[in-house]
Amino acid sequence: MTESATTLTPHHNPAWDEQFAALKARHPNVRDAILVALHIVSQNPDIELADAKAQAALHGVRITAASVNAAHRLLSRDEAPEAATNPAAATPAKAPAPRRPRPVAAPQAVDAEALIRQVADKIQAAGSLEAERLRGSIRKAIELLQAAVG
Repeated sequence: MTESATTLTPHHNPAWDEQFAALKARHPNVRDAILVALHIVSQNPDIELADAKAQAALHGVRITAASVNAAHRLLSRDEAPEAATNPAAATPAKAPAPRRPRPVAAPQAVDAEALIRQVADKIQAAGSLEAERLRGSIRKAIELLQAAVG
């Protein structure tokens, strides 16, 4: 491209304005950049990103790769209802294999008292180990102090 071609000025085409208004009415919550990308992608689905950006710039809109991806998603959603209404257009898909339910284990009787005793024994054992460790540390500290003093 030459230097003079790099500066793009937006131009308005009445047909473009009508098509853009129709897209805006069909997708009222979609940003303008995505609608422009949707129009460009619907005209040429295999367009390169740089070319799509250049076309959007001609209309005074900046689009990104995310805008083009969103346009592809919108386009695929728009084409999905057509495939549902026209069975010849839809490709037959394999039905998923039926899922086998997981076997359910028989509920076992819960002995609450035994569970409480087990938890209490674990806590007591952990407390006893911690207390014994602290006692050993205190004995070592006393021995060090006695050696330092005497």
